[in-house]
Amino acid sequence: MLLAKNYFIIYAKWTLLLCTYFPSLSLATSKCHDSDGCNEVDWAILYKAPAQAEGKLLTAGAGAANWAANAAAVTAAVDHSFAKALEHVIAANGNNKFISYNHIPPDVPKVKTKSNSK
Repeated sequence: MLLAKNYFIIYAKWTLLLCTYFPSLSLATSKCHDSDGCNEVDWAILYKAPAQAEGKLLTAGAGAANWAANAAAVTAAVDHSFAKALEHVIAANGNNKFISYNHIPPDVPKVKTKSNSK
């Protein structure tokens, strides 16, 4: 019986912690935006090749053949689709860096590699 009581106490502590912590996360303003960063969209994909400042953007509602040039350099703080979505990643500490990339080229089957992020 003592073991069940200990599990209940641990469960209650975690429940209290999660109920107080997660509502604050729902206040985040990070949403997907269109190419100029003004209007919200359901989803957006940004493709940026290495050594290029701008990328191509595909948003919800656009056909797969409708990749559009991103309105501003990806490194710009405003005026592009991912500036708003990434503001919480870079705003807390300007020295933080995050890079995500994928070795798999599009439309090439059976490439054996893994995605990386740092």
